[in-house]
Amino acid sequence: MTSAQMASGHGLRGIRVNCSALAERLRAECRTCSVTDTGAGLIVTDSRSPYLKVYVRDDGMVRSRWEYPAPDRRGRIRGLRNDDVDAIMGMGRTFELPGFMLDGAAGEGAVPDGTVLDCTVEHQTIRLRLHLNRQALRLAPHQVHAGVRLARLINVADERYDVWRAYRHLVQDVIDDGGVQRLFSGAPGRYLQTLVDAIASHAGLSLIAALIVDETVRLVDGAQHGQPSADRHLRYVVEDVDYDETTCAHQLAELLRTAVERIERTAARPDPARIRAMRALLTGIVNRLPDSALQAAGVTRGLYGHVLILISWWLGDDPARLADAALRLELATATRGNDASCGDLAEALRLSGGTSICTRAVRNAIPGWRASAAKQAIAAKRAAAAASAAQDVNGTVPGDVLTIR
Repeated sequence: MTSAQMASGHGLRGIRVNCSALAERLRAECRTCSVTDTGAGLIVTDSRSPYLKVYVRDDGMVRSRWEYPAPDRRGRIRGLRNDDVDAIMGMGRTFELPGFMLDGAAGEGAVPDGTVLDCTVEHQTIRLRLHLNRQALRLAPHQVHAGVRLARLINVADERYDVWRAYRHLVQDVIDDGGVQRLFSGAPGRYLQTLVDAIASHAGLSLIAALIVDETVRLVDGAQHGQPSADRHLRYVVEDVDYDETTCAHQLAELLRTAVERIERTAARPDPARIRAMRALLTGIVNRLPDSALQAAGVTRGLYGHVLILISWWLGDDPARLADAALRLELATATRGNDASCGDLAEALRLSGGTSICTRAVRNAIPGWRASAAKQAIAAKRAAAAASAAQDVNGTVPGDVLTIR
């Protein structure tokens, strides 16, 4: 879509940006930004996101690109590790991000008749800073090595064991730290890199489903043997996740069905701290995947959301709120339509009008531990009522202080 088409689609006519004023304000308010005024627009860079360039035209159109230089004679790019360079050379050195109009993507700054309202430099600066902050929080394209690691994940069992070990260590780190802030504060470490690459692969959705299943197996094993088993049950993550693109859809359908059934049938209550750490870790990774990684895997953040919602459902903190979240996810999927365009993976989720096997379970069923707790509560009430009735029969007079024996 051209900038003129985008501007017309948003009811913006003849928008002009005061580039000089915008550049001055960005320099004053964003210490990590560097701004170059070309005369026809601005080129904005951010030290937090090396090799990202944001181009602002004077008509309000903003384009962003990751632009990596060619490696030097030793095969290196400044600031990048060897695996980073391999990832870039495998995908290409330029990655375009979706463009947007600086005055707002939903008619912000315009009224229905097309008249443009005043959109101040302050608002434009905020919009640009939010865009830069979002990119700084996400992983850069060179920090996702799924393409480089994929062949090893398919052919080497130890690589798949490494994914499980990385997950275990990272969940424990999140529990110990009380959150994911430290984990995502810098460049990915060895464990985080391993898990990021696996989740960013074609089998990423299957991997998340397998992790959920293995957590239920770990919980049941702990209930039977007194403590959870960490390594005896690796069947799903290590043995049932095939990273071959041709089998991803079939295994995803099987793993999702297994995950939903096990959550419904597992009567033991999960450890809230562990499952919340699991949710924070996996959601944090998905939210930080760059668009280039999603495109390479043929998946969207919306599809990941359909699987991740099972974790919140298993926790069962607020069923009504979670059902509303499932409904919003379904509406967003149905409205955008791009989730359903992901082909076989969307089919494996059984997407129909935005609903999936996962959101249907969230809205129509309850986890096994909640059902068990409800049964126990009913049984306890009945036992209390029976005890009270028996006590009355034995001579207790309601409201009396004496008991006839």
